Amino acid sequence: MNTGYHKQRSSARSLSKMGKWGKYKKKYNTKWEDQPGIKDWIARVPNDDTKVMCRYCHCRLRAHNHDLQRHAKTSKHRSCAGPKASMANAPTFEQHSVSGPSTYSGMSSFNIPSVLHPTAVQEAVKRWLLEDTPSFDYAGFVVGDLEETAVIICKSPGVLAGVPFVEAVFHELDCWVQWKYREGAELYDTPCEVATVSGRARRILLGERIALNILARASGVANKARQFAQMATDHHWHGEIAGSRKTTPGFRMVEKYALMVGGVSTHRYDLSSMIMLKDNHIWTAGSITKAVNDARRVGGFSTKIEVECRSVPEATEAALAGAEIVMLDNFDAQAAKEAASNLKDLFPQLIIEVSGGVTEHNIAQLFSPFINVISSSTLTQGYPVVDYSLKILKEGHDPRNPTVTSIQRLSMESMDPTHTLNHSVTDAVSVMNILSREASASRDGNQSLVQGDRGQDLETTTVTIITTTEDNVLDGGEQGHN
Repeated sequence: MNTGYHKQRSSARSLSKMGKWGKYKKKYNTKWEDQPGIKDWIARVPNDDTKVMCRYCHCRLRAHNHDLQRHAKTSKHRSCAGPKASMANAPTFEQHSVSGPSTYSGMSSFNIPSVLHPTAVQEAVKRWLLEDTPSFDYAGFVVGDLEETAVIICKSPGVLAGVPFVEAVFHELDCWVQWKYREGAELYDTPCEVATVSGRARRILLGERIALNILARASGVANKARQFAQMATDHHWHGEIAGSRKTTPGFRMVEKYALMVGGVSTHRYDLSSMIMLKDNHIWTAGSITKAVNDARRVGGFSTKIEVECRSVPEATEAALAGAEIVMLDNFDAQAAKEAASNLKDLFPQLIIEVSGGVTEHNIAQLFSPFINVISSSTLTQGYPVVDYSLKILKEGHDPRNPTVTSIQRLSMESMDPTHTLNHSVTDAVSVMNILSREASASRDGNQSLVQGDRGQDLETTTVTIITTTEDNVLDGGEQGHN
């Protein structure tokens, strides 16, 4: 047997199956690392320059530009890429003329989504989806699985926030989001299109309300935080503005994240993040010193201790006991600044926080070089939401959903009687034709029988239909068929 011949034929068959691209073996091109649509997911394959790796799909591809372009458009790649692809395609601030009075450029310039644990976000999204649709999606049956594109519109001024959570919602539903603004953008020229969502119609609508709720609340928190941060910048104050633990149950992760997008600190995330000894702890323990010593025993060297104080002597006792932070609670502006100055003279390394009744109306009065932190619960409890909507794009329908300002009143006289009667006549004629055929069959001896309640045979009866109209549309004024 001529093995060389068979090997040659086998190789030829393999090449023919691979198509015209199979005849050429190209190598990895470094230009792809700068090419839009490819650079964000492409990776080298070790020891094989003829292949490339997709970071999102974890698959290998031939090093052909045609194959890479085709792979980037597949639904599998878009689904695996999810939020990453959306953010990769998002334009920068310079690509959009975002109007607004703020010049703040603080924390929002960092890659804040990196702080989120992907599993925590995914679990939260699943919980929200099940809460909103615990059983059947009846309305989803109406729209079905047609591929559609929807637009998310911001209708009131605010700071865009909540992007990773919205992407996770639609990613869970196999939809794809493409943003027109980066997170943290100040959307003051409204209404404006913020993003598009592509996918099956019923799946887009499954995520609609959850996504809008996230955007509305996160953007509201970020907008309020941005206002506070801007005030600190305008007054050249270099301390930190912080939120509090007064958050919405089940929504803390979003609200704390939105604080960072707005440019302020989150304060402690939960009871485990830092030891804070408030009045109830101190009263129960018996003294500030005892409370701090007991806390240090369990918290160790790695956990800071903060003590809520109502006077300079209390703050002094806390500092001497080893607390790193003291909170001056419910001090007026002048008393807070004087107390902070006194404490800094005694304990230069002590972190001083002021809290209690802080709003956008009085925070500027607390800006002092002796105060390190100003915390306010209004950032997560007193914020107005930002209005967003989602509309599936259809020709002839305005996704902005403008307000109705006038109506056209209708009356029976204004309606077209001919249009109404035509429908009535058509329906009546159809019914009478059916009954006429049944009557003819009955006369031919093909009478049908049905069983009564007690099993006796009952003869079916043909019902007479009488149609009348004011204009005697049917000949004879009244006409029926037996």
